[in-house]
Amino acid sequence: MCYAIPGKVVDIKDNVVTVDYFGERRKAKNDFYELSAGDYIYAQGGFVVQRVSRREAEEVLKIWEELFFKLQQTDLRLAQKPKDLRQIANSVRQKELGNSCCVHGILEFSNHCRNDCLYCGLRKSNSFLARYRMDVDEIVDTADFAVRELKFKALVLQSGEDLWYDEDKLIEMVERIRKKSPALIILSIGERPPELYEKLYKAGARGVLLRFETGNPALYRKMRPGHDPKARIDLIKRLHKAGYLIMTGFLIGLPGQTQEDLLKDIRLTASLGTEMFSFGPFIPHPQTPLAGFSSPLIEETLDTIARARIMNPESRILVTTSLETLDKENGLKQGLLAGGNSLMINVTPAGYRRLYDIYPDRAGKDADIKERIGSTVKLLYSIGRAPTDIGLGIQP
Repeated sequence: MCYAIPGKVVDIKDNVVTVDYFGERRKAKNDFYELSAGDYIYAQGGFVVQRVSRREAEEVLKIWEELFFKLQQTDLRLAQKPKDLRQIANSVRQKELGNSCCVHGILEFSNHCRNDCLYCGLRKSNSFLARYRMDVDEIVDTADFAVRELKFKALVLQSGEDLWYDEDKLIEMVERIRKKSPALIILSIGERPPELYEKLYKAGARGVLLRFETGNPALYRKMRPGHDPKARIDLIKRLHKAGYLIMTGFLIGLPGQTQEDLLKDIRLTASLGTEMFSFGPFIPHPQTPLAGFSSPLIEETLDTIARARIMNPESRILVTTSLETLDKENGLKQGLLAGGNSLMINVTPAGYRRLYDIYPDRAGKDADIKERIGSTVKLLYSIGRAPTDIGLGIQP
């Protein structure tokens, strides 16, 4: 199943195209292609990521047309007559954004990290962790498999803050993926110089996943020794100004965090021009200084999703793997029904995936990728969600 619906270009103004999807019209920025009215494209996150032939588009649209409207009806039914906070949030999500649910692939290409964050299993002081790095060829080939074989149209390239991947390696990686396997390329590589991010934008990257973790300055300095919270926020702002789609957010349940902190973190996330909210529960890792603390109750994370949705009706809100880890049977479903409308599926080769040990017992770490895709799509269909991302800005 493709994670996007092809749309027909009906209007072009400068580098912004208006795209028709079953009578709905959306806008997308076109940075990569020469397009004319009547062409068919795939868009992700408000960017045109691929041009497709009319024949290919019509084949996909034929499959989607009836299914898309059936799913809409299921979603509408589940969002009616809300009675509590999460149901209200789900109703807001349905009213503002419909049943589209972003499904991105995530490729974790290195678990080396130069930082010593108290909450993270990848911290440099964790001498028990077997470290790995994928070389550029392997990263490009894995990304190509995810895009061409598994049909992802957006891909997060994630690592610890690993300086072995210097400017040349990162630029080569992005350029080769963009050329071989057109998709929305999202970087999750930590705090790097803004000038490097600007070069990676020119190479073809368009998104950045960079969480600020907590907006409480004292708590931030405690959790990330030697780091300045202002520098993190300033970098996120600069990347937004440079044109990147921003995906950011915070941890829920850090020791010392208050409910007031969480509300401020929701507001801070929104203030950064965020395309996708990314927040999840703190899960203690046994090889960190926070090993003796407990995770928050899953209800706290679900209520945070709901509050973020109500406060920011048109936002994309990611249901994180950490939430799913707290409840492997129902966590993903509960997050989506609390107002979430985005998720990620791990496409990292299995041998490496087990070693990307941010927190213990991650959901899906041992799963077959195709089986996990199948079970995720089945879940989405059961609650009326179309696993698609058809851009931003509904045209009146």
